[in-house]
Amino acid sequence: MMSYDLHNPLLDMYRDLRHAQTLHTSSNAFLTDGEKITLTVLESGMSIASILLTEDLFLKHEALIKSRLSDEHILIMPKKEMDALVGINLHSPMMSIAHTPPPYDMHSLKSPIIALNGIVNSDNVGGIIRNAIGLGFESIITDSTTSSPYLRRSIRVSMGSIAFAKCGFSQNLKQDLEQMKSEKGLTIISAEINSHSVSLYDYVFPQDFIIVLGSEGNGIDDNILAISDKIIHIPMNSRVKSLNVSSSSAIILHAARQRNQ
Repeated sequence: MMSYDLHNPLLDMYRDLRHAQTLHTSSNAFLTDGEKITLTVLESGMSIASILLTEDLFLKHEALIKSRLSDEHILIMPKKEMDALVGINLHSPMMSIAHTPPPYDMHSLKSPIIALNGIVNSDNVGGIIRNAIGLGFESIITDSTTSSPYLRRSIRVSMGSIAFAKCGFSQNLKQDLEQMKSEKGLTIISAEINSHSVSLYDYVFPQDFIIVLGSEGNGIDDNILAISDKIIHIPMNSRVKSLNVSSSSAIILHAARQRNQ
């Protein structure tokens, strides 16, 4: 097990986190930041490349850490030196580098499925994933215009719940939705406020469906709305036109779960 050696190449993945995302992405890796998030990913069984933490946190979680990592991949460092290495003042000096899993084959994902269309804000992506996992949904599709769910900010907002998601990736979301609708009989439901949408509270969710979520600013692409079987909205007080998509996802997914039960 390493006490700290600043020349250890394993530390390169943690150096100056404000600029490390490119390295993480190119290495097919992601960073967990903080004790709670790191423990969630460790306990999930995901593949972990290394862990960096203070001695007291290592001793606190020694059994779990040593069950997942060999000694040379356990990096122990005083908090002051950790702060200098990563370039920020760490509130919880425990983090890890995990291997990003390959995307799931979309056509193997089990219904219900959540599809994210054009959601570029990684906070929103992380929030949706946390809501989904918390409410019992695990199948998620991101399209080419949506932020990666494995960015540091998304992982942080999701509190590590991405470790329990099955994430597929679509280069052409309209085409893939149409194929899943045809092959698996899935109902496509888009969450959008327009002249054709019905109230969430008047809609009875089917057993098998894909719910499409878009950004608050741009909404769902017109070509996806055109192939949707139903468009639903959350009734709002006239003083507020819409909700953040992460907040909306919690309301919609909770309603879908209650109807299915």
